[in-house]
Amino acid sequence: MTIQAKRFVRPMAAITFGACCGSLVSLYPALRTIPEAPMIAFVARTSGTAYTEDMRRGAEAAASSAGYQIYWNAPAREDDVDRQIRIAEDAVSRGAKALILGPANPWGVTTMVNELTARRLPVVFVQADPVEPAGAYLTWITPNQAEFGKLAAARAASVAGGEGRVAIVGIDRETPETLLRADGFVHAMAAWPGIRIVAESSGAVQTLEAEQNTRELVSSYPDLKAIFAVSADAAQGALLALKDVDPHHAIALIASDRDLFLIDGLREARLNALVSCNGERIGYLAVEAALAGIRAGRLPQPQHLNPELLTQENQFFHNSANLISEPRSRSGSND
Repeated sequence: MTIQAKRFVRPMAAITFGACCGSLVSLYPALRTIPEAPMIAFVARTSGTAYTEDMRRGAEAAASSAGYQIYWNAPAREDDVDRQIRIAEDAVSRGAKALILGPANPWGVTTMVNELTARRLPVVFVQADPVEPAGAYLTWITPNQAEFGKLAAARAASVAGGEGRVAIVGIDRETPETLLRADGFVHAMAAWPGIRIVAESSGAVQTLEAEQNTRELVSSYPDLKAIFAVSADAAQGALLALKDVDPHHAIALIASDRDLFLIDGLREARLNALVSCNGERIGYLAVEAALAGIRAGRLPQPQHLNPELLTQENQFFHNSANLISEPRSRSGSND
């Protein structure tokens, strides 16, 4: 090789070698970074309650064992359907492989859900059933809402001795589970002809409304034997009212949905009983359903899980671990 050729080749070789080294250096951080786990979005009706935290814990356990991660988010208010839709759509745009949704309003999210399932994105409802029928990309893992009413009716009939007046508080036309629970209570109470349901009041997501309605109920029916509160918020309002108007707990308050203040009320005998479904189990099964949709392109059939009646007398209440994790039967019940 001539001197002139060497003068040309050596600089070019150096440039090429330097470029290769630079490319390898630039790739080094990427080679060392562990790829992010695929994501399933879980958008609850709201967050910060014991029930939703139970669902979150169950969902994260199921996702972690399958190599997935949970993106958890929810509106600050449980009736904020617009905010919930924005959260869900943002999660999907960020690459969520499936959506688990506790609808703030099942009718309000229908358009979004139809759009997502049309794109073959698995959607699993929790907390309340969807308006649309189940399909390849839509299913639900929800409590058996009518069973809430049946358990509450049996408890109310027991404490009332099979006769007297009872009432329902917390019905919200935009929260379908409250309607189903109240309907289940009414139908089940027909087995006790000596008991009369004197009122079916509103106030599911408005604690102050439930409190005021409870005060009016007690004023109108001083011989009231029991009240069935069909939501946690309604139970909170009723508790506030009964603290003033029924300090000796002559009226049995039967609440719905586990929350920390309700567990305290049960321990302190301000609450007679609590009907609750296992949120951790629902969260776990919802993720399993979503994973089936992701992997097989078809979601499993819907499931309705039966709730439990918590009282001071039963063993379920005294074992505090059971209030957080598993019910007596892990299998639940399917309709």
